[in-house]
Amino acid sequence: MDVYNRSLPARGWQGKLRWLSLACLVTLSTVSAGFVLAQAGVDPAQAAAASPADPASTALSAGVAGERFGVREMFTQADLVVKSVMVLLVLMSLMSWAILFEKLVTFGAARRQNTRFLRAFRAGDNTELEQQTKDSALGRMWLAAQAELRHFRQHRDKNASADQINRLLQRMALTASIVQERDLARLGGMMGVLATIGATAPFIGLFGTVWGILNSFAGIATAKSASLAVVAPGIAEALLATALGLFAAIPAVMIFNKFARDINGFVGSLDNFSAELLASVSRQFDEVH
Repeated sequence: MDVYNRSLPARGWQGKLRWLSLACLVTLSTVSAGFVLAQAGVDPAQAAAASPADPASTALSAGVAGERFGVREMFTQADLVVKSVMVLLVLMSLMSWAILFEKLVTFGAARRQNTRFLRAFRAGDNTELEQQTKDSALGRMWLAAQAELRHFRQHRDKNASADQINRLLQRMALTASIVQERDLARLGGMMGVLATIGATAPFIGLFGTVWGILNSFAGIATAKSASLAVVAPGIAEALLATALGLFAAIPAVMIFNKFARDINGFVGSLDNFSAELLASVSRQFDEVH
């Protein structure tokens, strides 16, 4: 059991660091969004500065407003529900990118550590093996298998039967697979978040779009005018929510697929090492007998 739990403090530290970084990113993005909203506030007195009795001033102000109707204006003029949807989608997008960078670092370190341990294992360098066991998934599998092998040698004589050796190899495979599953679970952390973002972000954006279009039609009924100038701003704000939903979902799906392939590659490499380890132990017993 001590062999299985050696990597738990490191995993807990990595998990705390991951959640702390994500929390800092979400907090920073929320503060930035609030700052942008505060800076982008529209003063009603400035909007009514032009005299209604002056048609030229009204047309000029309308032209200027039309030129400035960008993404920021769409956000500031949107309904509270649509704004909430947009902020949520931006946070989901930031979460996806944060997971991407965290996974790149984690997977890169895991590959380097496994490569160093595998090189030392095949070279028979026991000193290097002891140094790499705590940091490498292959090393933790090797430690679990070696613990089972030591237990077998302490409680069995040298003249072990073939059936006893086969049962030993089965136990070594089982203990190594337990460690393997724990390491794969660590590598697969936050993958569910990516899958959730990729699956739900378009529908969340669509909800914001539907809500914005409903407000546009309500504005048409209130103004009793179906002109494009009345309808277009509300529809543009609503479609922005859909665009943000796709902006959050597409990278999340791509990131999920990329690391799902990487995890499958890790499964293959760990399975290959387990088979190589068992073959090595079996070869040692054959040489003794």
